[in-house]
Amino acid sequence: MDILTIHNLHKTFGKGENSVKALNGIDLTIEKGKFTAIIGASGSGKTTLLHMMGGLDTPDEGEVIVDGVNVSGLREKELAVFRRNKVGFIYQNFNLVPTLTVKENILFPLSLAGSAVDQEFLKEMIEVLHLEERLHSYPHELSGGGQQRVAIARALIAKPAIVLADEPTGNLDSRSGQNVLGLMKLSVETYHQTLVMITHNLEIAQMADRVVRIEDGSIRAQGG
Repeated sequence: MDILTIHNLHKTFGKGENSVKALNGIDLTIEKGKFTAIIGASGSGKTTLLHMMGGLDTPDEGEVIVDGVNVSGLREKELAVFRRNKVGFIYQNFNLVPTLTVKENILFPLSLAGSAVDQEFLKEMIEVLHLEERLHSYPHELSGGGQQRVAIARALIAKPAIVLADEPTGNLDSRSGQNVLGLMKLSVETYHQTLVMITHNLEIAQMADRVVRIEDGSIRAQGG
């Protein structure tokens, strides 16, 4: 079953001679419960594509359908609700709130939505991500790998339809990066999440169920 469908997606930045075509007629489906890696060089369009999937940007042409919702047809307020309810984001720079504890950062999306906390799910996820001893710590007291584990928990806590990861190990050393990736893969398998991750690292991509290669705004190859 497909959780995400992209059809004929186009996006151009700038106008005239200075315009840059970031996406050039992308067609793509993402299977529910799978880990998909999107690879490509800098400027290939992979980050723009990820932003389209998460409703952070809108296409010039084409459509993005996530869990039955046509994202490309939503207004700004509707997009905000969509992102809060359907998408979990994991960023390269972690994007944790420095004045909140680890536990408060994890629960932040639920606080924004006014949603109840599934305490059993929270407890299990904290154990899976090895955060039991750090719940009352602040982000600056954690290593890069520790902060990224918090970011993963925050992305999963609202049980989103899809998790989008933007170069999640880019600021980590090799060992921390491998540990974080292992935990992300375990989280996907444990909670039947759908994960789409962009990366330029082929070693990282090999951990995915499927790899999609994008070049000059077009998909050049894909395989499982």
